[in-house]
Amino acid sequence: RADVKALSCVFRAGRAGAATDHDSILFDVDVKTGTIKGGTTNAHWYRLGLHEALPGRCPWRSHHDYSLHPDGDIPVTGNQVPDIAQMLQLVEQSHFDMCPRVPMAGWDVVFSADPEVPICLLEVNLSCNFFRGSFDQKVLSRFYV
Repeated sequence: RADVKALSCVFRAGRAGAATDHDSILFDVDVKTGTIKGGTTNAHWYRLGLHEALPGRCPWRSHHDYSLHPDGDIPVTGNQVPDIAQMLQLVEQSHFDMCPRVPMAGWDVVFSADPEVPICLLEVNLSCNFFRGSFDQKVLSRFYV
């Protein structure tokens, strides 16, 4: 179990009127402290069809400096993810128990208002990316060598 470690954490803040989390603000989270850092977007990754690549249709570069949630100018950067140590323990143990031979996976987690189940796993993504979260590149490089 010692070799199963969370490399990155991203808080996906949904948007008003969005049907999925594909249109969200992605805030990087420091896995050691739980401090929420700057946010970015990635909605352009989900655009489908050749017509979306036409000039003026696809924003190839996303906005990278969110500190507030744009649907109300709610401050996000600088806040803490509650119980981050417990959340990381849950995903690391779940990875070890359910897919120990999978070198990398992304775990979607929700914090719930239910005191009996305050942290829940939504899903595991076996073809994951870091959604612009920070990570130790040296550690990650071990997966590709």
